[in-house]
Amino acid sequence: MTTYNKAFRLIIKKNFMLLIISIALLVVTLGFWVGIPVFVIGNILSKFNIPVFIHIVCITISVGLFFSLYFIPFHLKVAHLVGEMKNESTIKAFCRLQLVFVLLSATAFYVIINVVLVL
Repeated sequence: MTTYNKAFRLIIKKNFMLLIISIALLVVTLGFWVGIPVFVIGNILSKFNIPVFIHIVCITISVGLFFSLYFIPFHLKVAHLVGEMKNESTIKAFCRLQLVFVLLSATAFYVIINVVLVL
């Protein structure tokens, strides 16, 4: 994992504006990456007789997917650098990076929503 940390630090130093633009777009389009999964996918899943756990997992994974869309250019640059460092394909590094980012963002969304709903 230290290879990814080094790559992230190097890419952030070189392309700091890319990260700022991604975060600004996230704030502006909050309704897209949270609203579609929660309301649209939530309503579609509520019509089926499925357990609540699967319902929650589907919504959080879709939020993670929509959230990760904004960081694809940033992750492509990191994956290219990691691919050069490890002598592996960029696609393999990118898929691994996106998968981890989707799962982490889905988990963070789930934790934040549970904290907000409890308060």
